[in-house]
Amino acid sequence: MQLEILTDDELNARICADYWRQTEEGEFALKIREIATAHGMKPHVVSKFVERHAFVWREDICCGRCKQPYRFGTRSQYQERRWFQNRICKACIDAERQAIADEKRGLILKMRQSAENNTPDPATLDLTSKIYLLAAIQALGDEQFTTIEPLDDYPTCTLSPDSVYDHKVLRHLIDNHLLLICLGTRLEAVELHEDDRFSVDLGECAFNLALDADHVTALVNEFFDEEIIQGVRQAPEFVALCKEVQLNECLGFLKTILEDHQLYLSPGEKTRQVISQCLEKFSVAQVYNFIWRATKDAAAYYMRSSISKRQAANSVVGNISRNMERAVANDWDVKPFHRNYNLPQSSLSRIIFNMVLGTDDGGFECPLHELIKQENPLSV
Repeated sequence: MQLEILTDDELNARICADYWRQTEEGEFALKIREIATAHGMKPHVVSKFVERHAFVWREDICCGRCKQPYRFGTRSQYQERRWFQNRICKACIDAERQAIADEKRGLILKMRQSAENNTPDPATLDLTSKIYLLAAIQALGDEQFTTIEPLDDYPTCTLSPDSVYDHKVLRHLIDNHLLLICLGTRLEAVELHEDDRFSVDLGECAFNLALDADHVTALVNEFFDEEIIQGVRQAPEFVALCKEVQLNECLGFLKTILEDHQLYLSPGEKTRQVISQCLEKFSVAQVYNFIWRATKDAAAYYMRSSISKRQAANSVVGNISRNMERAVANDWDVKPFHRNYNLPQSSLSRIIFNMVLGTDDGGFECPLHELIKQENPLSV
């Protein structure tokens, strides 16, 4: 054990030397009370006094990375020294954290600079990009039309009807260079992987708009121009968006109802196809009915049979399809559901069905074929 004295005062140095003196067997030579009596001190202040004026170290108790010996300021710390053997010291941990933070900031800067060099011409934007951008501004934008705040700071269904769809919207806007990642984005949003790879949690990111405020204002104004809106209604791209939003309304409800029954299913292409077929003839509100009944039946199936929750969840899609087929075959008047309290109308839905089509949540209440007449593809 090596003793380092941090004071030039001889009396203080003697107190420290007495405190750390050891016998040949490695035991402390003097008790704390004996040191206090010898130097006119109270026993409970001795260790704190010594800690301010000295420390000890051993060559074999050092940081596993920088190999600097650990410093022990009190006897109790020294007696626990085995727990420090080859542990990483605070200085090395802090340096590693700083290096990681610097690397993440560098990656964010590179992403930002790459997007800034490819800012699109507002006149060339496709309809999907315009509607997605307008929805993001309406749902997550600040008052100055400059920043899109982190998605995760907002409740479910703020941007779109489903969390997976939320990320699809953001990814589309990023890939089309309409959103620039903010340099002040939380570093937790970036995760570093091996082989110099990394991933970004879009829900944690803040963004700046690539377009300036004047262009954004002009974009917003387009959707209040009846002549322009009439052209939007007649675009096949808009019909596809209507279907996509309705589909994701149903997928979001399916996930919620499954979770209520403690059943879990990751909707894939089969589920999407079945629900899309339902939406060809029924409204979202009516498809909610099919989903609710199918999930209730699956939960009952699980309770009365010796099957796994996975098997029960997998039966839901087939149940939805059968419910829909029976309703069509028997010409049933399917009772529409009300909106789920936890799944309010999203910004994307309001722009498409309220602003463009001029309905009050018509995309939920009405089948799309009633909103879109075949004679005039999108008259309302």
